[in-house]
Amino acid sequence: MREISYTILDLMEEYGADEEGIRKILEQDDRPEVLLALSPIRENLVEWIQIQSEDRVLEIGSGAGAVTGALARKAKEVLVLDPLLETLEVDKKRHGALGNIRYQCGDLAGLEREMKTEERTFDWVFLLSPKAEEREDGGAERDNTVTAGKLEDRDKMDGRGGRGEGGQSMPLGRRLIERAAAMTAEGGHLVLALPNPQALKLLAGAKADPKELSMSLQELQELFAGLGGQASFYYPLPDHKLPTAVYSDRYLPAKGEVPSLFAEYERPRYRLFSEEAVIDRLSAAGSFPAFANSYLVIWRKGHGANTIC
Repeated sequence: MREISYTILDLMEEYGADEEGIRKILEQDDRPEVLLALSPIRENLVEWIQIQSEDRVLEIGSGAGAVTGALARKAKEVLVLDPLLETLEVDKKRHGALGNIRYQCGDLAGLEREMKTEERTFDWVFLLSPKAEEREDGGAERDNTVTAGKLEDRDKMDGRGGRGEGGQSMPLGRRLIERAAAMTAEGGHLVLALPNPQALKLLAGAKADPKELSMSLQELQELFAGLGGQASFYYPLPDHKLPTAVYSDRYLPAKGEVPSLFAEYERPRYRLFSEEAVIDRLSAAGSFPAFANSYLVIWRKGHGANTIC
């Protein structure tokens, strides 16, 4: 995200950062990185979520402001947290005029230390497309969101352990999500979006992003069962990055209604079979969720019985 942020800033300088400017940029530059950062389709992932006008929102990872505007138009205030100044600058140019967005360069550990106790929780916490990998040279990968690797390193340094029972290393992704859940107010919501390592499109020939945190449906169900509260699972198609439809366990894709799964802004890839046809069969058999390309989880924090919806 670092290099593309500078490219987008240059494009904004030439065409503008308002809605008309973004439209012109998308017309002039068809690189997948630019389309993923600026496409208005990105907002489909969160536009339908019922954020109230008095709610405080924390967005962990700016993502070049892909959904920040949609959140800010609903909430009382939005805090955008990102380790890269250039990514925040893209977001600020796009949405800063809304007036209820605060931008902070840093990570969750720093935010926990800096904020007053009464300010450390939010009505909504959004953790979308988190990164989890590190570079081969051992340094933490700098990207558009807080990484699980960074949190693990900090846990070891500050004595929080980062390890499970028996001294086993705690999965980095789980620790990152638990940290985000801790920032959620009682009765508030954590919204998580990430790819499925068992996704149908991977079986059909697509390549996974090795830098992006991914979890299977079973892993997510176990994680949120351990957190308590209530978790609802949704299945965006084609995926969580460019969703044209969002399904749930109450309404799975019906035969023939699946949007074109090849309409993603991605590099050319092999397609070994018709994913739409396979989804029709999986949905009829009730097996679609396990093979969904991505997951969107909305978890409500509370002391009640654990519930997975």
